[in-house]
Amino acid sequence: MDILSFSTIAGNVKKEISKRCGLNLSQTRILLYFDQNNNMALKMGDLAVNLQISLSTLSRQLQQKKTLSFVTITRSENDSSKTVVLNENGLQKIIELKQALTQIEKAMFKDFSDQDVAVFTKIFNSLVEQAQANSLN
Repeated sequence: MDILSFSTIAGNVKKEISKRCGLNLSQTRILLYFDQNNNMALKMGDLAVNLQISLSTLSRQLQQKKTLSFVTITRSENDSSKTVVLNENGLQKIIELKQALTQIEKAMFKDFSDQDVAVFTKIFNSLVEQAQANSLN
């Protein structure tokens, strides 16, 4: 097995997301995070921890013009913290992104049986869990 093939697959998925939705990886991750968490407003520090990136990286990502068009950033009246939540444009972009991801997944697995997809998904999820656990050590 050529373990580096995962990088090729990831690159192809990123290209397809960019082509279909005009999003980069950081924008995709932010949108999907809020989608998976019911667009719950979060302080930037908490969002950075949940995305497993530094606060300075998140701040840079949120300052991108396109990313700014998807979020509302509110400064706290009590301290220097800022809260992030998706705006209507971001919520609409999630719909487009999820449709694109479904199409990409269907294309990737078009020659696989349902059983093959189920086995692959189980093994792949296990690999992801192991990789996440190892990155915490």
